[in-house]
Amino acid sequence: MEEFHEVAIAYYNNAPRNLQRLAWSFFLALDSDGDGQISYMEYINFLRQCGYGWISSNFFKDLDRNRDGCLGFWEVLTLYYVIKTRGLWCQGCQTCLVGLYFTCVSCFDSGSRTYDLCPTCYKQKKFSHNHTNFMDNHLLLRSKRGLPAGTANINLALAPRSAINASAAVDDDLMQAFQALETGKTSTCVVM
Repeated sequence: MEEFHEVAIAYYNNAPRNLQRLAWSFFLALDSDGDGQISYMEYINFLRQCGYGWISSNFFKDLDRNRDGCLGFWEVLTLYYVIKTRGLWCQGCQTCLVGLYFTCVSCFDSGSRTYDLCPTCYKQKKFSHNHTNFMDNHLLLRSKRGLPAGTANINLALAPRSAINASAAVDDDLMQAFQALETGKTSTCVVM
């Protein structure tokens, strides 16, 4: 998790000022009681409202670096980075892939949906797939070096958001702040 935290801060520090302000606006909107920190219930409400059901409620503990029972700005920034870049599931055991994982090269190259596995499922061959050529995510990236450059589209690399839970009460200010950050991020082509 520490690596994700450092990456999120790096993206933030290199983002344009307007995007940094949008990130702060999102944090403030998430802080529904205005106490300057995000409680477990504020975290859960955000996940429900924005359709991020694939994130475990226990992930809060992983984000809470100082173990004070709440999330500060940098911890929320790490949450944002994770939800926008790590929406991958192991096709073998259905766990969220947050670190090193294996990808089917044929599926990846076809431009269709990728087939991804955690190291344990790949090592123990706990999957059924019609292709046999897999690479870990770092090796796959390095293997693509030198190929003809294409047009960058950051939206293709980001994790999609699930449909918003229509039965949940939606905080308009929170949703507007979140969507403003989404729009600002996409238009400046950074992950933050």
